[in-house]
Amino acid sequence: MKTAAEIRAEMAALEKELAKAEEAEAKAAQADTAKRAIALLAAMRTAFKELEQLVPGSFDPETWAVAFKAQAWPRSGKYKRMADLSETEVKNAQDAGVGAVAKL
Repeated sequence: MKTAAEIRAEMAALEKELAKAEEAEAKAAQADTAKRAIALLAAMRTAFKELEQLVPGSFDPETWAVAFKAQAWPRSGKYKRMADLSETEVKNAQDAGVGAVAKL
């Protein structure tokens, strides 16, 4: 039979293992969220550009002035840092967003 001290030591080890597992799961979920955000951002930018090319003047330059400036759009670097994504993961997410618009 195990002593109370042995059981407590096992419980402490399991608590540490549980904390690590929960942290890994949260990080994986955050990575999925970041990849989705990057893909959506790429899709938004692509859709905006393509619509303006298809039908020039779709977006009133005065009302949409900020959207015509590249620096006005959110940067994917924010999401990359949020989830510690690699350049390949960022590129794949961007390609997925652009590809989604291309299918329309």
